[in-house]
Amino acid sequence: MAVTRVWISRDSRRKSRYALRTLGGIFGIAVLAMALTIGGTVLGLSMGWPMEWVSVLLCVGVTALVLVLAVGVGRRSTGDATVFFLTEEDRLFVMDVRQRTGGGWLGYSHAVQAMRTQRFLRQLTQSPERLSGGDEILQVEGIKERRRDYALRCRVGRPGGWTVSATYFLTKEMEDREELLRQLERREGWNGSPELVENRKPAYILLSILAFCLFCALSICSHPAVGLLPGRIYGPCLGAAFGAVCCGVWFGLRQHRGP
Repeated sequence: MAVTRVWISRDSRRKSRYALRTLGGIFGIAVLAMALTIGGTVLGLSMGWPMEWVSVLLCVGVTALVLVLAVGVGRRSTGDATVFFLTEEDRLFVMDVRQRTGGGWLGYSHAVQAMRTQRFLRQLTQSPERLSGGDEILQVEGIKERRRDYALRCRVGRPGGWTVSATYFLTKEMEDREELLRQLERREGWNGSPELVENRKPAYILLSILAFCLFCALSICSHPAVGLLPGRIYGPCLGAAFGAVCCGVWFGLRQHRGP
């Protein structure tokens, strides 16, 4: 299976800085979250503000900021690690290089994986024949353009004979992306029109917002300074409000991801 064309991000094509961009982003987010938490606590104490409310605002605000920044780092690292390639038999494949380099997602193992991914991407620019395996794109079910990338919903064949639907991301930093988009558009509807599935994510987002408002109201009413409800439910209600925020963000991201 000879590879005739490879599409890779500009950063990876020049000299991959995958490890620096990914690990640097994670470290920067951690430092920023710590600085905001410490700074907010010191400011609240020095100004004499109610620390119960300061803690709630810091918890929700810093968590939301960390989630947004983490999504950005994840999207960029995914774009850098995703490679598309075409064979001489006109078969189009996509591969997430991170799946080839092993490692985990936390601590030391994640750092090792990032370094291995960076090394593989650098070797790939010199030796495209190293590409093998990956998922073969059999049918493109949908392409959604977003501000920084394209979300691709594809029917793919995986090693071992499995055929599944999967979502991939084509970064706008990809070299010659217009040529790749034409290859993807050629494969739209190859196996017939995909079955339309009801999108229930907006309803889940609305339910998450309503749950957040409900538990916030219960937290306020059970706060010792208000005393309308038993104080013992303050902590659980506050935790439930935080959980509702996480659910809302999750479904919002799923809605934004595309097809």
